Amino acid sequence: MMVCRNLFILILFLISLKAWSFDQKYLKDYCVGYFEELYWALDPIEEDDTRNQIKNFFNQKYPGSDQLDFDLFYNSKTKQFITNWKNIDLSKYVKVNYPNFEIIILDAYINLFTADNSFCPAFWNNCTEESLDYFFKAAEDFSDDWKGEKNVLFFLEDTLSVHHCSTYLRTSIDKKKFISDLNILIKELTK
Repeated sequence: MMVCRNLFILILFLISLKAWSFDQKYLKDYCVGYFEELYWALDPIEEDDTRNQIKNFFNQKYPGSDQLDFDLFYNSKTKQFITNWKNIDLSKYVKVNYPNFEIIILDAYINLFTADNSFCPAFWNNCTEESLDYFFKAAEDFSDDWKGEKNVLFFLEDTLSVHHCSTYLRTSIDKKKFISDLNILIKELTK
């Protein structure tokens, strides 16, 4: 009787381990979808007080975030941000400010889909059906949790801060590397 019970427990453990490893295989695809939704939910918020509350949340939750407020300069002819701004007349370029939360989210998003140079699932190049399923599952999960701009702080504190994708959020972000990565995103989006 005891042997059967232990064997049953072992089988359940192995099944759950297999399910966990399967999920881990597609965690990157899931988080790409999640961060894409998160970015497009937060970026359009224009109300200064709300944007400042979001910045303050990131400053408190992610040490070093206060250093991540980048003014970038966009070259509309090349459709890229300039990476070398020393000794250049910046008045020829469009100045774009990226606050800490946009930088942190975009950094995680870009690093996840460029990790293996496949750009999957962000741009669906050579994606497996499973990758796309996880990508869209993340979008669905995000939509279930997101209750709009008026509840953004509640979402950040109660959902994002404990979400398994939040492990990809970091603050050790080099400005030049970030710009280069952002240019990859723009290049893929404008193909």
